[in-house]
Amino acid sequence: MQKVNRHRFMTAASVVGLLGGLAPVAARAADPDAAQLAEIVVTAQKREERLQEVPLSVVVVPAQTLQAFRMNQVSDLQHLAPGLTLSNAAGPRSFGFFVRGIGTSSFSSESIEGSTAFVVDGVVLGQSGASLTDLPDVDRVEVLRGPQGTLFGKNASAGVISVTTRRPSDTFHAEASGSWASPDNEWRASGLVTGPLGDHARGLISARINRRDGYIDNVFDHRRLNDQDDWGVRGKLELDPSQDLQVTLIGDYWKRTADCCIWTLERVALPPSAVELAQLAAGITPGPDNLKQDVDGDVFSNSESYGVSAQADYQLGGYTVTSITAWRRFLTTDGLDSDSTPLNLLDVNFADFSQRQFTQELRLTSPKGGFVDYVAGAFYFDGKVHSASVQLFPSVPLPFASKLVVNEARTKNLALFGQANLNFTSQFRGIVGGRVLRERAEAEKDRRDPRFGLTSTANADKTDHALVWRLGAQYDVTHDVMAFATVTRGYKGGGYDTNITIAGLPDVKPEKPTNLEVGLRTSWPDQRLVLNLTAFHTKVKGYQAGARDPGPPPFTRIFNGEGLTKGVEMDSAWKPLAGADWTLTASGAYVDARWGSFANAPCFPGQTAAQGCVGAQQDLTHAPLPLTPKWSGSLTSHYERAVGEGLRASLDLGANLRSSELMAFPNDPSTRRSGYTLINASVGVGPESRAWRVSVFGRNLTDKRYSLIDFSTPFGGASGSYSQFIPAEAQRRVGVALDLRY
Repeated sequence: MQKVNRHRFMTAASVVGLLGGLAPVAARAADPDAAQLAEIVVTAQKREERLQEVPLSVVVVPAQTLQAFRMNQVSDLQHLAPGLTLSNAAGPRSFGFFVRGIGTSSFSSESIEGSTAFVVDGVVLGQSGASLTDLPDVDRVEVLRGPQGTLFGKNASAGVISVTTRRPSDTFHAEASGSWASPDNEWRASGLVTGPLGDHARGLISARINRRDGYIDNVFDHRRLNDQDDWGVRGKLELDPSQDLQVTLIGDYWKRTADCCIWTLERVALPPSAVELAQLAAGITPGPDNLKQDVDGDVFSNSESYGVSAQADYQLGGYTVTSITAWRRFLTTDGLDSDSTPLNLLDVNFADFSQRQFTQELRLTSPKGGFVDYVAGAFYFDGKVHSASVQLFPSVPLPFASKLVVNEARTKNLALFGQANLNFTSQFRGIVGGRVLRERAEAEKDRRDPRFGLTSTANADKTDHALVWRLGAQYDVTHDVMAFATVTRGYKGGGYDTNITIAGLPDVKPEKPTNLEVGLRTSWPDQRLVLNLTAFHTKVKGYQAGARDPGPPPFTRIFNGEGLTKGVEMDSAWKPLAGADWTLTASGAYVDARWGSFANAPCFPGQTAAQGCVGAQQDLTHAPLPLTPKWSGSLTSHYERAVGEGLRASLDLGANLRSSELMAFPNDPSTRRSGYTLINASVGVGPESRAWRVSVFGRNLTDKRYSLIDFSTPFGGASGSYSQFIPAEAQRRVGVALDLRY
C-alpha cells in the first residue's frame, strides 16, 4: 500500500510540475520582482511575524489559491492543508475538523466542542457547526497544527484554523466577481467596496450569494436533495482617533437554506433488510458512486450565523495593548427523514439548535529587541446553548422510542495566559508559555414521551481548573535557517453527553494532549526556495471520541479514550525560474494516528466474538484512528505572463491527494476506503491593469467520488450495511468566471 501511495504522490507531483512547466518555456522578459518569493506574515503567535521565524507547524492558504479554483467553502480547506480532515454526516451539528488525526464530531454539541478551534479575525467560535460557512473576502487562512492552548486556549487541543479577512483600504476600491459551473447549476456572486471615510476612518463592506442545485436524486418524488442556497454580508470600520490608537469594528451576517444533508446507501447486508430491499426495488444501485436516495419525508438544514466585534490596539511606549470584545450567535434548524425508505419508520428526526457567546480578550504585546519579549493577557468566554429535538419511531412501541428532548448547556471559561521568548543570544532563544484557566460546565436535559406519558430529567454541573504550558528552544543556525524544539501540554474542557437517546448526562472528562515537536525552517534566496520540515509526537489523554453505538437504535456516544499520533510534515514554495512569475508550492504530511489505551471501545454493528467483540466491547488499543490518511499532500502551480496587446494570462494547477483511511467510528475494517487524488485547474486572461479577468476553471477533473464518513445504515441489516455522506465536491465541476476591479 505504501508503494501505491508513493506512486500516487509522484504521479501527481509530475503532473503539476510538467503542466506548470509548459508555460515558462515560452516566457520572455518579465518583472524581476515577480520572480522573488513573497514574504509571508502570520499571526500564529498573536503578533505579526514572518512565517519563517515562527516555531510552529503552520500551513498558509492564500486568497489567490481559493480564488483561482473558486474554492470558497470551509470544507475545501481539507484539500489544501495536509493533515487536516473533517467529519460531516448530516449538517452543522455533526461537523468537526480533525488535525493530525485528532478531532471530535458529535451531535452532543450542546456541551462538547470540537478539538480544533476556528478563529475569525481574532474571535474564536464556540461551536464547530458555526464554522461550516463560506470564506468571503479572505486575506489568508492559517492552519496551526498541534495543540495551541497556550495562546488560543479555547477548544484548541488539536489545532487552530485562523481566518483573517481583508482590511479596509486607504484608497477607494471596488470589486465584483461572478462564476457559473456545471453540474448542478452552481453560481456564485460577490462584491466588495472599500475606501476612506474621512481623514481618520476607512470602511469596507462585502456581500455574496452562493447557490447550487441538489446533487442527490430522490427517486420517490424526484426532489434534488443536498442543494445550497446562502448569502452573507460583512462590514468593517477602522478608526484612528489618535496616532497611538486604532479601533476596528466588524459586523457580519450569514444565512443558509438547504434541502440537506442526506446520505446514500453504500453497501447492503446479506441478507438485505426490508429497507434495503425497498431501495433495490426502486432501482437504486448501492456503491461508492451512488447519488440516489428514496425517502418521503422532509430533508432540510437551515443555519444563521451573525455577530459583532470591536478591537482596539493602543501603542504605549513600544508596547501594544489589545482588546477584542465580541458577541456572536449561531442557529441551525435541521430535520431528516432518516429511515432511507418511503415508509414512515423515522420520518421525523428534527432539531432546533441555538448558541450565543460573549468573549473578551485583553492582551499586552511587548516590543522585540530586549532579553525578554512576550505576549500576555486574559480571556473570558461565556457560551449558552439551547436545543429542542423531536424524534418519532411510530412502529416501535417502546418507552422513549418517540420523544421530545430539550437540552440546555452553559460553559464559562476564564483564563490568564502568556508566552515569552528569552533571548539568550542573538541566535538562541528559549520559549516559555503558560495558561491558567477555570472552566465551568452546566447541562440540563428534559425528555418527554407523549405516547406513554413519560418524563425524565437530568441536571449536572462541574468546575475544572487546568494549567496549559509550552517549553522550547529556538536557534538561528544562519540568517536563513532556523531550528526549534518544543513540548506543549494542551487542554480541552470536559462536559456532558447530551445525546437524546441517553436518559442521563454521562460525564465527559477533559482532553489533555502532550505534544513533542521539532522543526527546521529554511530559506534559499538564490534558489528562490523555502523548505520547512516538522516532526511531531502527540499523546492525548481523555481523547473525546465520538463512536456510533450499534444500539438498538444506533446512536453516537462520546467516549474518553486515548490517542497517539506521530509523523512528519513538509511545506515548501519555489520560484523555479529567474525572471518568470511562476510559483510551485507543495505541502505534505505523514501521520501515523492510532488509539492508545482503549480497551472498552464499542463494537461495530454485527461484530462477532471472533472479530474481538466481547460483552459489547472491543479492544482498539494501538488500532488506527479513523478519518486519518497516513499520507496527504497538496501541490499547486501558479504562472502568469504578458501575452501582448496589454493582456496578461495566468495558469493555475493543483493536485490534492490522500491515502486510504477508515471511514467509520468505531473501527470497522470493512469501511476502509482507498486513497484518491483530486486535480484542479484554472486558466485566465485580462489586462495588465487587472480591471477585469475572464477564467475557465475545473475542480476534481477526474470525477473522483469519495465520502466524508461511513456509518451503519439506519434500519439496515444486522451486519455489513453501510451508508455514506458524499459531498458536492466529489464530482467533476467545470465553470467560467468574471472578476472586475475598479
